[in-house]
Amino acid sequence: MIPTFVVDDVASDRYIARRRLTKNGHFHPIRESADGTEFLERFFATDRPAPDKDTPPELILLDINMPELDGFETIEELKRRRSAADADKQVVALFSSSDNERDQERSQLSGVVEHFFTKPISDAAIEEILETYRARGYL
Repeated sequence: MIPTFVVDDVASDRYIARRRLTKNGHFHPIRESADGTEFLERFFATDRPAPDKDTPPELILLDINMPELDGFETIEELKRRRSAADADKQVVALFSSSDNERDQERSQLSGVVEHFFTKPISDAAIEEILETYRARGYL
C-alpha cells in the first residue's frame, strides 16, 4: 500500500481525490490537510511513524493554489526540511484547476515534482502515478 497525503484547501477536491485513490486500491492510509502549513506540521511531526525500508515512497498530492503556503512554497519548505535520504521516500504530484504552462514549467524546475495534473484527478492520472511506483519496483 502507498501511504498518501492529499493537500488541498477545497474539501470537495480532497473528497474526489480520496474517493478515486481509495477506489484504486493501492493507496492507504490517505491523510488529508487543508493547506501547506498543516501538511508540513503533520508530515514532520516527531510522533509520526517513519516508513520502513519495504514501504513504498509516500505520495504527496499537492494543490498549487492554497492560502497560507501555496503548493510551490510548500515544496520549497519540504525540500528545506527533509534530508537527502528522505528525498527517495516521497513522490510529489501537483494538481491544479488550471493548466497554466508557467505552473507546469515551474513544477518541472522544482527538482521535486514528478507529476502535474489538472483537477479533478482522473483514473489516468492515478495510473501514471502507479507507473512511477512500478518503475521503482514497488508494485
